[in-house]
Amino acid sequence: MTTKFLKNLLLGGAALALLTACGEQGDRAGQDDHGDELHTEAADNASDDTVATVMDANPLLQEWDTPFGIPPFSLVSDEDYLPAFDQAITELEAEVEAIINNPDAPTFDNTIKALEVSGATLTRVSSVFGNITNTDTNDTLQALESEIYPRLSKVYDGIALNDDLWARIKTLYETRDTLGLGKQELRVLELYHRDFVRRGAALDPETKERMKEINAELSELTTKFGQNLLAETKDFELVVTDEADLAGLQQGFIDSAKKTAEGKGRDDAWIFGLNRSVYEGFMTQSENRDLRRQLFEGYTQRADNGGDTDSGEIILKIARLRAEAARLRGYENHAHFQLETRMAKTAQNTEEFLLQVWRPGLATAKTELAEMQAMVDATDNPYKVEAWDWWHLSEKVRQEKYAFDDSQLKPYFEMEAVWDGAFYMAENLFGITFTKLEDTPVWHPSVSVYDLQDADGTHLGVFMVDMYARDSKRGGAWMSTYRGASNVDGDNIRPIVTNNLNLTRPASDDAPTLMAFNEVETLFHEFGHGLHGLITTQNYDRISGVGGPRDYTEFPAQILEHWASEPEMLAVYAKHYETGEVIPTELVDKLKEAANHNEGFRTTEFIAASLLDLRWHMLSEEEANAITDPREFEKEVLAEYGLIDEIEPRYRSPYFSHIFAGGYSAGYYAYLWSEILDSDGFDAFKETGDIFDQEVAGRLRKHVYEAGAVEEADELYRKFRGKDPSIEPLLRNRGFTDGS
Repeated sequence: MTTKFLKNLLLGGAALALLTACGEQGDRAGQDDHGDELHTEAADNASDDTVATVMDANPLLQEWDTPFGIPPFSLVSDEDYLPAFDQAITELEAEVEAIINNPDAPTFDNTIKALEVSGATLTRVSSVFGNITNTDTNDTLQALESEIYPRLSKVYDGIALNDDLWARIKTLYETRDTLGLGKQELRVLELYHRDFVRRGAALDPETKERMKEINAELSELTTKFGQNLLAETKDFELVVTDEADLAGLQQGFIDSAKKTAEGKGRDDAWIFGLNRSVYEGFMTQSENRDLRRQLFEGYTQRADNGGDTDSGEIILKIARLRAEAARLRGYENHAHFQLETRMAKTAQNTEEFLLQVWRPGLATAKTELAEMQAMVDATDNPYKVEAWDWWHLSEKVRQEKYAFDDSQLKPYFEMEAVWDGAFYMAENLFGITFTKLEDTPVWHPSVSVYDLQDADGTHLGVFMVDMYARDSKRGGAWMSTYRGASNVDGDNIRPIVTNNLNLTRPASDDAPTLMAFNEVETLFHEFGHGLHGLITTQNYDRISGVGGPRDYTEFPAQILEHWASEPEMLAVYAKHYETGEVIPTELVDKLKEAANHNEGFRTTEFIAASLLDLRWHMLSEEEANAITDPREFEKEVLAEYGLIDEIEPRYRSPYFSHIFAGGYSAGYYAYLWSEILDSDGFDAFKETGDIFDQEVAGRLRKHVYEAGAVEEADELYRKFRGKDPSIEPLLRNRGFTDGS
């Protein structure tokens, strides 16, 4: 089994638990208080008998006699994690120390490959811990996060900033052309060298010590940011006690809110929380403007209320520390550091790209606002449209223009049928099949497990699906891994990958889970990430799975969204949950006609958040230190770009976990950048007249899903598409005829 700690080394100590809505869940990298010493007091004092006793008693440290090596979740208790981390860290440090002290001259095998296979126990323990704290957390686990992640930061920085280890890697890199390495080995060596340089291995001793302090503090701050957001999201409740206030809400939505209330001991009420599915549903359906305002304020003021879970000071500290770290590394700001290895390359390129789509998006949003205001003005009770009205009124306009609403679509998108459609797509594109497994370990009873096999019956990996929202689970949708893929020295390890969504659970266990079409698209999106992690064929964890720059790794997910609305696909999976009737052609036509409805709003709210992220991380150290109020900074930035008051950015700073508790700092734009690739890439299929064209699908599998990070992202895309991507398909798909 390989370790993935160096795969995410450049994340700098702040990225295990919350790699946000989409993308792989990574490891926390970090540092060591003892400078270049790799041993710990625990390692010095641990006897063989003690280690054996710990391993015998702790399920996290034993070999797992389970199907495909799935973690034995029911056997693991909260108390098992800390001693497991103790033992795993001891093992890692001993393994790395052996590499450093090897008297032989450095070779790829005794240095790079040895690093690749080190830390197997820590990878296993941290993968279970990181996934469980995202999907089934509690107070004890949150306290452990605050203890464990800063400690891991110290351990990892002790490795990344070790002079002797760096000398071995540097020697290999400088003589790489004489080593006779294969393509994968050469790529892995180059990436390790780059990772260590970017992490600070070549810095002077004094600067290294400061980097360790910064990484330790960032680890604590990002963990606290995520915990604040989870607490604020969990604690808010919109309690409705008058049935008249439910006007406009669909019956299934009402029933679910009743079940939530009953679970909280309120038989006399309906309770709505801040899960995104609930939020969008309520804001779209509810006729009660005051309640929409209350829910809107609850959602947009999370961690911004001045109490113990207010994240204002945390945001300022993170921005200042990132700016300082960038300066110490020799970069103008954190955005320049982050973007150097991505497809966008520079902050200026990124901003120019965003503005190219922002301008037509904002203009379209203003037209949408005018349409809604005209609709309201024509009623008996006119009012000025506000931000909490947009979702509701936009749906009214859609119904008026296209004569259908979401309630007409939902009966055709039953969750299990949608998964059948996703699996059908994968089989017809890549020849792979998913077989549901029973009686396997799961972390929650609602989790489903599948065995993925190639066309010849070869096992490719295990796919686990966790679809429903609950208080112990963080919000959003994401893909993560319990085990990565590798094949070092013929030890073929296949991945265990998860998809996580936050759908609203039906009111009764026997009721179907009916999905809005945007939720269907999210399912296909996360499935794309899952396939990227499952189909990989690279031998080294550093370049396998969802490896690659952030603005590329969304491409394998986003391209699959295009299949969800294709008539050929809809005929397969979009069937009425009661009658089995295929979705009527007239509804499909209306769905396509309305595809770009509200596109101005969607584009504007997304790019507003992307620009906000970019500007936080384009701050120099001096500029970051000068900011005293994150709210005012946010307002000034958004006003500068001309954001209208009626649209909130998709994420405001206090709950922007993508950038302050995950791996997307200076990178939230990546979803839109990847849309250049997915729009242009899907055109490759449309140009053939067959959305399952096997030649195009073969190139997509080989050069994207299997390839990981074996080459630079630009080159991988060109090998798939045969040319560089064009922005025109993106603008066309969003209904913008040009970028002016």
